[in-house]
Amino acid sequence: MSEAAATAFADAVEAALPDEVVDVDGSALVTHRPPAAPAPRDHRTKLLAAGIAVPVVALDVFLGVAGRLEYALTFWIAFVVTAVGGLLAGDMGQDLYRMWRLPRYGITVTAESWHKAYGSWVYRYRDTTGVLHTYKTRSVLASKELSYDPRDPKVAIHHEGAPARCGTAFITLLGCGMAGGGLFGIGWLVLEALKG
Repeated sequence: MSEAAATAFADAVEAALPDEVVDVDGSALVTHRPPAAPAPRDHRTKLLAAGIAVPVVALDVFLGVAGRLEYALTFWIAFVVTAVGGLLAGDMGQDLYRMWRLPRYGITVTAESWHKAYGSWVYRYRDTTGVLHTYKTRSVLASKELSYDPRDPKVAIHHEGAPARCGTAFITLLGCGMAGGGLFGIGWLVLEALKG
């Protein structure tokens, strides 16, 4: 570029700029909201526990009164099998859903190994806003790639292979079978108690 062309360019830029720069105070446009205090702990857990406990105890009393004492005792075995199966199906089913959804629709980041605590490896990652989160796993991650939910960055999953997904699906089906078998047993006990 010649000196004349550079001078012409500089003159054109200076001519396009305003003569005076007005000092603008943008402090009036800034708002500050202090972080909201955590919401008070609601009593949904207690209500849910009471909503489950009252019908369960009432059903057990019914089985003991209308049926026999053995029905009332067997009911608790069937109830525990149903509860464990439901928890397994719910927990593993949620993990299975996350294994499918988060790698496709979540945000994938590289996690840094932080430390080992109580037999679990702890990894750290940052979300898009820069907030630091932790992720625990029992296995040492080779790729250290995590996918997290953009709506809730604390929910993350590391990329699993097909054997892990198949194992999780098997445990989910096992939990469904346990819950179904337990419910079938409770239904059978109720029918026997109704027969007299």
